[in-house]
Amino acid sequence: MLYEKFLWYLEKEDKAEAVTLALDALKNGEIDIVNLYTEVLIPALNEMNFGKKDESLYIWKEHFRTSVVRTIIECCYPLVIMAGQKESKKKGKKKVLIFCPSEEYHDLGARMMADFFTLCGHKTFYIGGNTPSIALLYAMEHLKPEVIAMGVSNYFNLVAAKKTIAEVRNTLGNEVSIILGGSAFSDNISVAKDIGGNFCVSTYNDVVAITEGWEKHEISI
Repeated sequence: MLYEKFLWYLEKEDKAEAVTLALDALKNGEIDIVNLYTEVLIPALNEMNFGKKDESLYIWKEHFRTSVVRTIIECCYPLVIMAGQKESKKKGKKKVLIFCPSEEYHDLGARMMADFFTLCGHKTFYIGGNTPSIALLYAMEHLKPEVIAMGVSNYFNLVAAKKTIAEVRNTLGNEVSIILGGSAFSDNISVAKDIGGNFCVSTYNDVVAITEGWEKHEISI
């Protein structure tokens, strides 16, 4: 019911009602953050049906939905922090740097994944989409992360992703964990390993599994 009503507001281009509906559902305990993201926001982004019409004419609709979802995610952040603080005292917590490589503009998946890592108690730094290599190198030098997480949606950006991973290894060494996610890996998860990743994630449960491995001092799953 919540999803259907949320989708109806999106189809009416009613951002105010869509945002209010989602946040009220959280406030009233109708849904939690993880399920809001995975059962409402992500499906709403993926459910775009234009029939036989030229999709290029409706890019604005995709951008509108993205803006609505992004607003909701940012409004959820205080709750994400509060929930994450309860987990942060457990052992095995990491400093995680999350981004999308150069020319990768679809960053909402990576943004949500950043919240999933925060919910699991990690110290998370999300630096956005279309991150130039030089900017990433400066960020790594300043933040000194133990984990690098990169989101790739466009298959054609895998070449840039592989190059970025090589640069990360050259800067931080092989001991750094590299986590990959995004639709570019959905049809062939082995690609993540082929280009140098240690883990591939697509769900909150994947992040939980990795976290549990770190808590047990495991380095891979």
